[in-house]
Amino acid sequence: MLNQKSTLTTLNKRKKIDEINVLKNKITKEIKEIDSLKLTNNHENIKMKIMGCEGKASYEYWSGIKLLIPPNIGFEQRIQKPTDLLNSMLNYGYAILASEITKSILLNGLDPYCGFLHFDRDNRTSLTYDLIEDFRQQIVDKTVINLINKKQITVTDLDKRNNSIKLDKRKVIVSKIMDKINSTINYNGEELTYKDIMNKQTSNLVKTILDEEEFRGFSLHWWVQVDKIQSKKFCPKI
Repeated sequence: MLNQKSTLTTLNKRKKIDEINVLKNKITKEIKEIDSLKLTNNHENIKMKIMGCEGKASYEYWSGIKLLIPPNIGFEQRIQKPTDLLNSMLNYGYAILASEITKSILLNGLDPYCGFLHFDRDNRTSLTYDLIEDFRQQIVDKTVINLINKKQITVTDLDKRNNSIKLDKRKVIVSKIMDKINSTINYNGEELTYKDIMNKQTSNLVKTILDEEEFRGFSLHWWVQVDKIQSKKFCPKI
């Protein structure tokens, strides 16, 4: 959620749309709601509350994104089965990112199908979708929105027969996202690539599971402190 606020702030620097600040405040409310939660043995109830807050914050975030991209894109809201350019680009970008996250999970000896927040389903890498949340905005959202705003990809690049991105522009998306994943930032006093940070986060999760060390989510401008997770009870398959 902090990354959602950060992204809206970055994209609104030049536009200065007042409504964006209203939406950011609503996201802050959901962050505070999660911060106020106390861990109990009723893990399913806590998961549902967290997912509920996440859903509300996501709605406000995408409402803000709608204000920050050209209206001719036809974006109304975030949907899984795209009918517009942005949703199609997001789906494709998230698939690339999910692949990188899953690699990191496997390299650290975890089961990508065993999640903490996202529910386990057949053939769904739930842990991938837990860990991907910290990286969606910085790696995918900003990249594809930048491509749209600079008109490097336009509505004419959407194949209306199946609402997918045309092949030549898919190559552009892959190239830009992989460039971002391998780009270097100063993180916690170290010069690291986003790929390095993904591996660090997965390694930190292993320490949380084995040693009950504190796990902190990644955000570009802030750290999110999360109480210790009783991981073995939460996710018995690991």
